[in-house]
Amino acid sequence: MKLNEQGVLIVEEDDIHDMYFFLAHDGLTFKDSFEIGLEKHKIELYPGSVTAIVPPQAMPEDYGYPEEDLPRIVEGIYSAVREYDPGFGVW
Repeated sequence: MKLNEQGVLIVEEDDIHDMYFFLAHDGLTFKDSFEIGLEKHKIELYPGSVTAIVPPQAMPEDYGYPEEDLPRIVEGIYSAVREYDPGFGVW
């Protein structure tokens, strides 16, 4: 996971794997596990810090996770970002 200088949050396949792992083993929601990922990568979000989110286009192939879970994971990411910046994604 990276937050570049333009405010684009790039979520990589390994981040999705970590989020899914926390769901399967600890029962955490995708939103809560995303927040753990932010801490892991030392990313601090605040209002206006994220201008766009680029999630993976598919689930990580190596782990056999159900493809239908990807929209829930992406929504968890957007939900967490909106908590830090309630105006994110509102036009």
